[in-house]
Parts: sequence; C-alpha cells; structure tokens
Amino acid sequence: MGYANFKTAIYCPVANLNAIHDLEAFDRDFAFLEQHIRIDKVYLETYRGNEFISRERMLELKAFFEKRGIRTAGGITTSDAYHEEDLGYTSMCYTNEVHRNRLKDISEMTAAIFDEIILDDFFFTNCKCASCAAAKGKRSWAEFRTELLLEVSQSLIIGPAKRVNPNVKMVIKFPNWYEGYQETGYNLKDEPGIYDGIYTGTETRDPMYTMQHLPKYLGYFLMRYLENVKPGGNGGGWFDLYECGWNMRYYTQQADLTVFGKAKEITLFCLEALLETGGRMYVPPLGKAFEALDTFAGSLGNPFGTACYLPYHSAGEDYLHNYVGMLGIPLEPMPEYPADNRKVFLTQSASADPDILEKISRTLQGGGDVIVTSGFVREMQDKGFGHLANIRVTGRSLRTRRFCLSLKGTTYDMTIEGEKDVLLPWITYHTNDIWQLAGGLGEDNQAPVLLAQKYGQGYLYILTVPDDFGEFYHYPEDILSAIRVAFQTDSSIALNAPAKVAIFTYDNDTFVVQSFLEEDVDAGISVGRSDAVLVGLQDGKSQQGVTAAGRTTFSVTIPASEYRAYLIK
Repeated sequence: MGYANFKTAIYCPVANLNAIHDLEAFDRDFAFLEQHIRIDKVYLETYRGNEFISRERMLELKAFFEKRGIRTAGGITTSDAYHEEDLGYTSMCYTNEVHRNRLKDISEMTAAIFDEIILDDFFFTNCKCASCAAAKGKRSWAEFRTELLLEVSQSLIIGPAKRVNPNVKMVIKFPNWYEGYQETGYNLKDEPGIYDGIYTGTETRDPMYTMQHLPKYLGYFLMRYLENVKPGGNGGGWFDLYECGWNMRYYTQQADLTVFGKAKEITLFCLEALLETGGRMYVPPLGKAFEALDTFAGSLGNPFGTACYLPYHSAGEDYLHNYVGMLGIPLEPMPEYPADNRKVFLTQSASADPDILEKISRTLQGGGDVIVTSGFVREMQDKGFGHLANIRVTGRSLRTRRFCLSLKGTTYDMTIEGEKDVLLPWITYHTNDIWQLAGGLGEDNQAPVLLAQKYGQGYLYILTVPDDFGEFYHYPEDILSAIRVAFQTDSSIALNAPAKVAIFTYDNDTFVVQSFLEEDVDAGISVGRSDAVLVGLQDGKSQQGVTAAGRTTFSVTIPASEYRAYLIK
C-alpha cells in the first residue's frame, strides 16, 4: 500500500534497464528499495544518449513491474551521444534531419508501449552548429530555440505519439534552472498548453558546491511556480542524490520541500544510483522521511505567500527569490501579474514586462503594496521608474557590518552590528520624499537597505540586494525582521529567526518551519489573532502563547536541519 498523501516513482534510464540480465537477481535488488519505500510507479526509459532498448525487452520489463503491482510509464531523454571532446551535456540538433527522424521514431515506439510518457529535463538545445546558426537568422538564440522546440514538440513528439496511441498522456519535465529556460529552448509560455502534463525538477542538493545557484528554497518555490503555470497539471517533483555528498539531509530535504510544495507524486532519479553501493545508504533515511511527511501532509492546506511575478521568458537577479525565501519570507510565484494581490514582490526579471510600471501604479493606487529590488530599479531607472520613486542605483557600493533601523523613517531607533560584512549597492534618494527604514552604516554616511514611500493608497518598498545574494544571510535578525515586515500582512504568520530558517504557510491555519542551519535554533512565531494555541501536527502537543496588540507570539525550537509543522487554533 502506498502513502496516503503522495505517490512515489523511480526513473529507470535505458542503460540501467539494458544492464538487467538476470531478472531473478534484479528482483532481489529491487526488493531492497521496496523494503524502505512504497513504490507506486516506475518510468522506463526507451532512449538516452543514442542508446536504445528493444521493444521486446521493454515489454518483458514492463510485465515484471506490473506483476508486482507497480504502474509503468515511458521515459525519453533527448540527449545525443557523449564524446570525450564534449563540454558539458550534448543535446540533439533539431535542424538535423537524422536527429529529427530519430526522435520521431522514439516517440512512436514509446507510445506504442505506454499510455504515459515523460520527457526527462534534457529536452533543450545547446547546439550552435552551422545549420542551427543559419536557421536562427537574425532572431536571438532564445527566440529561435523556444520557437524551434515548440515545433519539435508538436511535430516530432506529441503528434507522432498521439497518432500511434491516441490515449497517451505526454508530460514534459522542466528543470530547476528556471531563469535560463528560454536560452536553451524551454518554452514555459507555450509548452504547458500543448503537453497533457508538466513535471518539476526540485533538485537542490548541496547549496554551494553546485553549478546552478540552488538555494534550498528553490525546491518549494519552483513547485509552486509550475503549479501556477498549469494549475492542476503539475504532476509532481523529481530529485536525485547527486552532489549530496557529505550531508544526508541535503538529500532528504529535497523530499521535504517537494511535499511542502504539494506535489502529487515524487520521482526519484535513478534506479542504478539507488541500488549501487554508495547510493543504498540514502534509501532507508528517505523512506523514514516519507513516512514522517505522510503523517501530516494531508493536513496542510493550499500554499500561500507574498505574490511574486516572474514573466514568461524572463531573467534577472537569477534565483534571488530563493535567497529571499531563505530569510523566512513565504512566497507564491506566478507567471502573470498578480493584480488582485495586496502584496507583490518584483525582482529584475519582472522588468521583462513592458507594462510593468503601469501595473505597479495600479496596485499602489488600489491600496496594495509593492516591493521591488535594487536590481529592478537599476533596470528601470532610465525607463520611467522615476514617476514612481525618484531614486537611482549609483554604481557605487558600501561594505559594512554595521546597520541602523528606523520605525518611521525620520530618525534612527537602533543600531546593530552583524558578524560578517555585506557589500551593498548604493542607492541615492531624496530626503522627505522617500524614507529609509533600514540602512548600512559607512564613514559618516549610510547606504539604504530598505526604503519606503506612500504612493496612492499603498506603499512602495525598495529592497537593496547585496552584490553576493548569499550575504542576505549575514544580516542581523533585527534587519531581517524589518524586511519581513515589508512583506507581511496584518493577518499573516510572522517568523522571527536567523537567516536560513524558512516558513511555508497554508490557507487553513497550518504552517511549517524548516531550518537549514546545522545547529538547533530558537524561533519566534507571531500569528494575527489573540489567545491562539499552537498544535504540533507531528506530535499533537498544544502550546500556549503570549497575546499583545491582537497577536499571539510563541517560542519554538527547531532542531538542526529539521522542520516542525503546526496548526493554529
């Protein structure tokens, strides 16, 4: 019997399947996985890197799993063969007729066997051969590639598969590097509309020694973004055990964040990695993590947080949202401007919308608040941002660990010193027109950390982003609290904790606090009602708080690298 609140699947690359020569021996190996994880489905791959599997062999393996009560689906990885001289991964060339015909044949063969097919997140192109360069013409690479892969999806993948098997469900998995989708052809605007389903890469792994800028919060954030791209059509989250090395929690936290994002299914990559000697040690802890999550995941409502706008085909201040999420600020990303929301957060990527300043103005005039980053200001300061606020990012910077706070923006109420320096881009503003709520102290000078002004019926906040986004984590807790207030509504749950403690909030008075710190942390939780009671969803224990000014505050301890889930009563 599977888990009550999510399904689990294992992705099986074609090389893993071709390596199975003795089904009885494999049966014993696979039993190890089933001993620890309740497996609902396997994805059986037919092609990767110019390696194929025969139809007869695939039917034999399909029958093997289905006999065990495990559902089967097909998988395709559209990579080309690897050569020693290659740099990084090699995609197919979609202007090459040999590759195009190969992909069409693979789609037809796979659809003849399975009623569901998923594309692994290699459905991109990085090819810049003479043929591709000629086909690109004067278009940008992003324009050319997104148009090309949309055509490939329709004519070489979905169309051929549906002709062979009209009932086949075609699913595209989007990778975790969402800021770069369009540069390699992922068309988030149009592809979800032509595929039957989408899937989310929630790999976060080691936060420093990876190539892809992966703050942990990304595993949750991207689940939510893709759910809002195709509501109800985001099939699940997918992660692996690579680059988790010395910290087992790096692996199991991927499961936590995927579930917190309300994934329907969790896919583990991949069969060989989980069964090899080094990978087997990850399996029992993951099974325990699934068991723990399943005890309360069904109690969590629909996620909510400050609305973030990421337009399709946009980039800028890459992955910054996830650093902000790591500050204890719940976020809900959307591909369309959230005009009905009372709080909107915009990074530089939002500048891709040609009407963004008008949309900001309407939100503010209607009584909503908008938080923009210094990167957004830098991008828009010569494009009309001065009509909202006459500030400029100067190109100068300040390195400091001394900070100041102001409650009303007129005088400083507090100075604080952090443990490490932060390099701040310097914003200039006009006194008595815009107010500084937090700043970094220099030599007889200050550089703003958080600015605010009244505009219409709402407030416009400008958040200065350190040159190294990770230096957000160096801010003292009082500075973090000031930033959190800018994102907070009167009724929302507020967290008081160091950086690298995240909070996930839901619409039924439940929430989860996740620590990514390597030591226990004491945190304060404030909720927008009097005499509230906090009930642990994991242990059922109740906790009284302290009520003041219509809010109830609780003190909780979150163990190192762990989470705690709660219900507010």
